[in-house]
Amino acid sequence: MAGKGPEVIVIGAGIIGASIAWHLTRAGARVTILEASKPGGVATPNSFSWINSNFHFPREYFVLRHHSMEEWRRLSEALPQLPVSLSGSIYLPAKGLELNEFVARNTAWGYRIELIDAERVKQREPNLALETEVAALAHDEGAVEAEQVAALMTAAAVDEGAELRIGIRVDGFALEGERVTGVCVGDETLSADEVVVAAGVATPELVREVGYDLPLSMPPGLLAHTKPVSRILNGLVLAEGLHMRQKANGQILAGSDFQGAELAEDPESGGEELMRRLHAGLNSSEPLVLERTSTGYRPTPADGLPVVGRLPGVAGLGVAVMHSGVTLCPAVGAMVADEVLTGHRHELLAPFGTERFLKAPITAARV
Repeated sequence: MAGKGPEVIVIGAGIIGASIAWHLTRAGARVTILEASKPGGVATPNSFSWINSNFHFPREYFVLRHHSMEEWRRLSEALPQLPVSLSGSIYLPAKGLELNEFVARNTAWGYRIELIDAERVKQREPNLALETEVAALAHDEGAVEAEQVAALMTAAAVDEGAELRIGIRVDGFALEGERVTGVCVGDETLSADEVVVAAGVATPELVREVGYDLPLSMPPGLLAHTKPVSRILNGLVLAEGLHMRQKANGQILAGSDFQGAELAEDPESGGEELMRRLHAGLNSSEPLVLERTSTGYRPTPADGLPVVGRLPGVAGLGVAVMHSGVTLCPAVGAMVADEVLTGHRHELLAPFGTERFLKAPITAARV
């Protein structure tokens, strides 16, 4: 049965929009999910789908991501059908990654990571062909099948009373004074008490309607998907020029680097190069055959950090756009739902508000 709380429209059914919608519905809101394509959105189906908090993040961002890693356990208990695996990651030596410093910094911040020798690498990943004397093991990292997670969470929200409308392109917002009261879809106006834009790379165009300029880049990431094979990888492996994991359906998923853009200009030759690296990196008793490549465009705000919260100067409108949505899915979904329904802003979201990109006051009359 639908809740009796406020009416909320969530624009976007990618992994972030799906999480927000599910958390809102569970808390009693009457939710309508609008998606221009299909559940899963655009970026989510083409993600490496890695759950982590590491590298050269500012401390505040590390803390938020680390918190969300733990939140994946809560989400998995609430929705046990979600394809989530927190089986750990192995980092091999790579350019720009000094393992001793990497482990020391992350350990000091409470991350469960350690240096391991070649024997332990072999114990964890016996089919790894890459030679190394030392590696880093991050115990709590993992991966999800992100498109399935988004679809399952959307379906769970619908089961709780949410309405899902597919193939809906939002043209703008309905306004009364300085408050958003719904969205415009063609000749139709859909009313709502609150609207949350979680539309990934489409977010800047939408919020520009109310005078908010969101600087967003869309770096491409090329991934190679093999045909399914028997289990040969136990967790994620990150190496020079290659990161790889085995999906729940048996496919090996491979990318070229942590930004993913190196080989994306030519997917055909890029896919061939990824397969060459994959053959060099894995020992497999079954042929590793390329089934397809995919290119995802990651919605990345100008400073690399999430943009989450209400827009100043326009009541009833908020945004949630970020990379990585996969890592942040459970925490951001819960925090945004709570902020929409209670007005409480979680302290971990404090550094990631919309006001940091505000160049001029927003005036709703510009719509």
